[in-house]
Amino acid sequence: MKRIGLSLLVGLALLSKSFGQLVIDTSIAPEQLVKQFLLGSGVKIGKVTFTGNKLAIAHFILNKTPLDIKKGMLLSTGSVFNAVGPNTYPYTTTGFLDVKTQKLQKGDKDLNRIAHNYSYDAAILEFDFIPLNNKIAFTYCFGSEEYPEYVGSRYNDVFGFFITGGKFHTPKNIAILPLSNLPITVNTINQHQNKKGFIDNDIFSNVKPKKELPNQPKKKPAANKKKSDIIEEDKVEILFDIDKKKEKKMNQALIQNLQYDGLTRALVAWCYVIPYQKYHIKIAIADVGDNSYDSGVFLADGAFSSEKDKKMPYFKDYADLSNKLNFDSIFNPPPPKKGVVKIVQKPKIINQDSLEQAEADFFQITNVNFETDKFFIPDTAKKHLDALVLYLHKHPLMKINLFGYTDNQGNKIYNQQLSDKRAASVKQYLIDGGIKEKSISIGGFNFERPAASNNSEEGRARNRRVEISLDDKDELKAKPRKELKK
Repeated sequence: MKRIGLSLLVGLALLSKSFGQLVIDTSIAPEQLVKQFLLGSGVKIGKVTFTGNKLAIAHFILNKTPLDIKKGMLLSTGSVFNAVGPNTYPYTTTGFLDVKTQKLQKGDKDLNRIAHNYSYDAAILEFDFIPLNNKIAFTYCFGSEEYPEYVGSRYNDVFGFFITGGKFHTPKNIAILPLSNLPITVNTINQHQNKKGFIDNDIFSNVKPKKELPNQPKKKPAANKKKSDIIEEDKVEILFDIDKKKEKKMNQALIQNLQYDGLTRALVAWCYVIPYQKYHIKIAIADVGDNSYDSGVFLADGAFSSEKDKKMPYFKDYADLSNKLNFDSIFNPPPPKKGVVKIVQKPKIINQDSLEQAEADFFQITNVNFETDKFFIPDTAKKHLDALVLYLHKHPLMKINLFGYTDNQGNKIYNQQLSDKRAASVKQYLIDGGIKEKSISIGGFNFERPAASNNSEEGRARNRRVEISLDDKDELKAKPRKELKK
């Protein structure tokens, strides 16, 4: 199935509107949203910034649905109004443009890293904060129009909470699956994987989009067309059916109030911190692979808070300094006095061009898919593996995990052997490219954990795969290679 866009015109003058039980308000400034609606107890907030389209952030009130979050802040990869139900269309989308360049709105490098692909239409909320206790936490839900058709594909919409400061010298993503280091994405929590945390809101079947309507000439863009920050794509025909039997079993309040075809249940992102130290957090969400089909993250009212947790390893009790410290001076330290020379250690310089090229190679890596009953790597996948080899040569401490899978045709014993062979063939390809064998681990999972339904050939083709996962823990600890030093 080809990915296509759906034209959606958004009234830019529209600030607040109620749809049944869902109220969306885009008139509130980002700083006010954080301080008035996101901030909970035990946290002081500093400078707040927002990067993205003005229609990508809003306050919401959502009642009478199975979601645990009833009000708070919404960040979206498209217009926040696209989150509004009823869910009457399988694909709802808004694409944003950079008004000056008229090019697609860019994504975020930290999101690229955890999604293993390029991102677009990023909505990024950032602020400094000082925790008064040793544990911080957010409560959130993630929803997407990528569900369920593009689960297991490279269109892996993603969001993250990235913290720096204290012991976090590089951005640490705390929006991960429970008991795991996997980020919250379309591919990691869905109708197949971690499905206990997933809510299905898809009532469509036989979805068959077409790029162009029959006997309809292509429209030429007007010469005097004004610049806009909204992509208004040519209208397309979306063919689909409503699954009446499934619709009867679904939660009707959810269908009526929310457009997203799938959502997570309320999840909590948390980490331990050092009380009264300044930290920085970046909350970011983006489309992955292209800028189509919206996703959003609902942040609960008062969700960002801190508490004292004595279960923290090596916990030491601490005094309450909340009424004794000048927090403004911590957020905005005074400049050094004249005549005092502050010695700052210069960071080591590396070849930035080489680093960015390596990152670009890495982000294009996707699953390796195989033909029926085969474990030979297809030529179409070799260019992606060659890019991975180049990246691994520049990051020699990176660990590689290869997981082989099959469709459900045949018995389990045979498919177990086939999944092992598929993982082994990719491993051998990397070794032939000069990657050390000890840095590669493999595993076969036969037809368990399918990425798509095995009821169609399209779904089975997506399930015949090897998933590639990289572990950069040792790489982050390593010193730059000598050849990258100046």
